Amino acid sequence: MLDVTEGADAIVDLWAYLDPVIEDLYHSCTAWDWRVMFIYESQDGAFQHINVPVPKDNTYLSVVVDKPGRRIIGHYILDLGALYPDHQQAAHGA
Repeated sequence: MLDVTEGADAIVDLWAYLDPVIEDLYHSCTAWDWRVMFIYESQDGAFQHINVPVPKDNTYLSVVVDKPGRRIIGHYILDLGALYPDHQQAAHGA
């Protein structure tokens, strides 16, 4: 995956998709700063993973986009703390 955060163009209506997901999962959490933090693209340029931080450390709501089809495929919760617990312990000096 390539980090294309700086140069990525908007190809889908991300917030039309995410607003109901955020409402369902996080009850809007109006005090939270909902924004795109990172965008990664597959080597062949076919897919993007748009990552929005959620109110949990090292966790993102990741939206998968089919670039050629200009459509959202779906989303998942990317919890880096759960995926890499040893890294999190090392970062906190444990």
